[in-house]
Amino acid sequence: MSKSISTKSPLISAIISGILSLVIFATLRFYAHWFNTSQINTLFGGYLFSWMFILSLTCVSNAETLVFGADFQAKLVPEILLCLTMTASAAGVVHRVCATTSIFFSLVGLYFINRISSKYYNSPVVVEDLPLRKSGKKNK
Repeated sequence: MSKSISTKSPLISAIISGILSLVIFATLRFYAHWFNTSQINTLFGGYLFSWMFILSLTCVSNAETLVFGADFQAKLVPEILLCLTMTASAAGVVHRVCATTSIFFSLVGLYFINRISSKYYNSPVVVEDLPLRKSGKKNK
């Protein structure tokens, strides 16, 4: 039997987010002179680079889900810091202030991604009450 790929497949998501991340970097690198014209353009460049961070983190996380299983989660130290460093250095090639603002916008985006993820993927903990012992009897 052939294995079909559903629309919610981590493979499809990893490929699409990786391609979009590269497209954003190539576009911003190609129009780097535009981000040097005014301060608002530089801030906008940092915002666009934060989308590159979100897409690269999605790509890395979905690739790890494919390799390590569905229960694997992205952690702060290897995945998030790697993607944040990669994004800041790519933004630094375009403009130094783009790098600084991209870190800020990326952390804000990471906060909201964490909120959405915890809302949809964390299952509530069910607490069961144990029956109480009657005070007059001993259990043997």
